[in-house]
Amino acid sequence: MPYSLTAEQTPLAQNYPDQKRITHTLSQLLIQHLRGTNAIVSLHPRPVYMEAVSAYSYPDLMVTHDPRDLDCRHRLDGVIQYPCLIIDVISYPFPPGEKLGQFDHYRQIETLEEYVWLDPTQPKLHCWRQIEPGVWEAYLYESGDDVYLDSLSFLIEIEAIYDQMLTR
Repeated sequence: MPYSLTAEQTPLAQNYPDQKRITHTLSQLLIQHLRGTNAIVSLHPRPVYMEAVSAYSYPDLMVTHDPRDLDCRHRLDGVIQYPCLIIDVISYPFPPGEKLGQFDHYRQIETLEEYVWLDPTQPKLHCWRQIEPGVWEAYLYESGDDVYLDSLSFLIEIEAIYDQMLTR
């Protein structure tokens, strides 16, 4: 069974209700999709270690199915090193280029296939997908679009991710 923290255990999300809702909703959708696999869905504050830059980062959400990470549930540090997907929900205000700068570090992770960031104020999702080693394509999904996460073979309507936010 995938490991996950509840959104209530996400310290950063406590200060940003829309960020909290979207992170929680998306994590639950991913857990449901990945049920029965060896994938781990992990929420902030679990760190990812980026060996190429000798640094840790704390994405809002990430998924790994790499055997080298599968024992992270039992390690005290809980560090993930080999994610296939990293997702960040923008927190406002954020400095221009902050997420793209972070992406420069993330894309040096050998197993990363996709990096996603979401706007918590409107249905808008940016996805960078590695189509071949070192070559990334950018995709923008907006209201009415179906979002496809290639790294997990996961197709979902963008409105399902923003469901709780759109219905209030």
